[in-house]
Amino acid sequence: MASTVRLPAGTSARIVPSGSFVQCRAFSETSQQWRGRPMNFRSPSQAQPSFNTRTQGMKLSDLPNDIGILPGTFVRPLWRDMPSIFKAPRDRWHMEWTWLKSLATNYGSLLQYCKRENNLPLLLSKRRHFGAKLQKEMYTAFAKGDIPKIRQICCDGLAKQLTTGIERRPKNELVTWELVKYLRQPSTNFIGLRVISDRATGIPEVPKSGIRQIVVRITSRQSTTTQIQDPSGKESAEVTNVSSKEQDCVEHFVIQNMRWNNQDKGWRVWGHINPTTLDEVMTNPSFMPGLSASERLEMIKDSMGKK
Repeated sequence: MASTVRLPAGTSARIVPSGSFVQCRAFSETSQQWRGRPMNFRSPSQAQPSFNTRTQGMKLSDLPNDIGILPGTFVRPLWRDMPSIFKAPRDRWHMEWTWLKSLATNYGSLLQYCKRENNLPLLLSKRRHFGAKLQKEMYTAFAKGDIPKIRQICCDGLAKQLTTGIERRPKNELVTWELVKYLRQPSTNFIGLRVISDRATGIPEVPKSGIRQIVVRITSRQSTTTQIQDPSGKESAEVTNVSSKEQDCVEHFVIQNMRWNNQDKGWRVWGHINPTTLDEVMTNPSFMPGLSASERLEMIKDSMGKK
């Protein structure tokens, strides 16, 4: 038989089903297992400063210059390495269409970066000359073992790699590099130098800042001569201690220019890059067909986060 309980005016009662066990505990009470342990409460998170505020005092020389290849860089393969027009026409068409789209997006990124954001010249006629000059300087400095010059004209990753090669070289070994001639082939418009890709992007929240990367295809004949010196420093007269090697090379040379708060870091050598393959076109979010702009951007962010 249920008993009647009177409640003070202004209060309400909560009815629970019979048979259930209800335990009431004041807020000041603590469970037995937590007694004697400190209670830590998280303070409200403070607002984080913006990227522009955090990097406002940074100098151009303090920034890393080896950021990798910009997403969406398409390096057109040589004609012999492209899918066959007769055996795989769909694959060939997809490669050609991706290349044409990359040309349009590259030029759009240059206009946005150079004209709208920074008011810079496009330098279209000087790009391949920048690549040729830096190629000669890099190989000459590497042959001479000029580490300060390498650090001056190369990005950090490439400079470290070349410096390691110089330090491992025997002290009595003298290397000479020479550019014999450019090979005027159709793949370089019969000049020996051809710009394959030219992309640029600004740095978010930092005005007058950004990165521009140019891929130059260089077909050339190069000669390398190695001489061994005796301990006294004089060149050995033995012919067996002198080796010369001449070979034809096809290089995809990447040069980079970085700006920070309207300060120019100059053109540097990033390194070499391989041509884009059909498999990359079909799996890389920057080139995959059938994606919307938002889906493509989200997949690019995810792929960059996994690296």
